Amino acid sequence: MDQSLAFQKTYEFYKELYTTLRQISKRDRFTWGERCETMALDLLRAIAKTNYAAKMKRRALLTEASDLLDMLKLYIRLGHDLKIINPQKYLARQAELQEIGKLVGGWLRIA
Repeated sequence: MDQSLAFQKTYEFYKELYTTLRQISKRDRFTWGERCETMALDLLRAIAKTNYAAKMKRRALLTEASDLLDMLKLYIRLGHDLKIINPQKYLARQAELQEIGKLVGGWLRIA
């Protein structure tokens, strides 16, 4: 499996999320949006660290990345349910997270 693909997909997800967050109301941007952005950056950091980590540390970092992914999926769904983001943005961000999740899950199985 190409681990850098997980990083690339997460990097692209963050760029799209950043654009999405700039289009929401100020109140939502500084509450819900800030949490999403922080989690996305933490996810990017965890995946980047995993790329260079010793084999013994990879499982812990991948587990952290998987946990962050689950929370991010929940927050994105909450944003949709609260009508913070429109259905098209929601579906696009969820699809991106699903793809990243498959990559991280596959990487976790072989770690």
